[in-house]
Amino acid sequence: MELRELAAFREVARRSSFGRAASALGYVQSTVSAQIQSLERDLGVQLFDRLGRRVVLTAAGRALLPHAERMLDSAAAARADVTAAVAASGEIIGTLTVSAPESLLTYRLPSILSWLRRQHPAIRVELRPSAIGRFRGDVRRALANGSVDIALVLDTILRVPGFRSEPLVREPIGVIAAPLDRLASARLVDPKDLDDAVVLLPEAPDSGCVYRAQFERQLAEGHVAPRTSLEFSSIEAVKQCVVAGMGVSVLPSVAVEADVLAGRLVLLPWRGRFEAVTQLVWNNRRAMSPAVGAFLDAARAAFSNAPTTSGSS
Repeated sequence: MELRELAAFREVARRSSFGRAASALGYVQSTVSAQIQSLERDLGVQLFDRLGRRVVLTAAGRALLPHAERMLDSAAAARADVTAAVAASGEIIGTLTVSAPESLLTYRLPSILSWLRRQHPAIRVELRPSAIGRFRGDVRRALANGSVDIALVLDTILRVPGFRSEPLVREPIGVIAAPLDRLASARLVDPKDLDDAVVLLPEAPDSGCVYRAQFERQLAEGHVAPRTSLEFSSIEAVKQCVVAGMGVSVLPSVAVEADVLAGRLVLLPWRGRFEAVTQLVWNNRRAMSPAVGAFLDAARAAFSNAPTTSGSS
């Protein structure tokens, strides 16, 4: 049994409703339903009778409730005692959940976590990889319902009501090729030079990848029709295919700089321009915990040359 499952169980029992319990806990209803189902599987019993929109405790549920209350109260008391002890020493503790896409998890987040660990070793960070890099879909919903405390996104500068964003670094985007590619020695590469080429595209179209969208728009404006377009969900897969000479692609420069220095890839002198900014986003309507504040400080320290533009509502 997990404390989150017991907390969901207690809230549903109190409110006789999965929906009202989810709202009180800051989750979507499906999350609470999944937690209750997991608890029922662990115990091998049914805890609630579902009577239309209303739920009531079964005999097993009534037997569990006082135990759940005691366990949750004991856990809360333990957290309070530990927090008080650490607060007396001036140390920040807590747990925060951070969402980020593959590119930022790999190339940007480690420097933030390293700084955070040195300054606040008692903070526990839970990482939640996101399938998309932009601030939309599941990423936005997770921040809205509180299942994620802070998100790293790669997007244009954000100004979204209810959320606060803080840019960390403007990301150079590069069009890449293998050293023996026909365009590797060109002095300037125009979108039209990719007509009838093989283009390897990162992330699926529905992900809303900001630099992929800009790259495809530049090709479309130049009336360019690549001979073949191949899609990949992994940046590493894209890089290795380009290294193997399968075609050209577009990726954040931070993801390919080691390969360029090693001579495995070349950055083409691309005529087009890209706008992509790594930035932090958090829910402006939630009280900021000391752990989240410490994470923001760590990110600012790790990217002390970051742009100062920010947006809030």
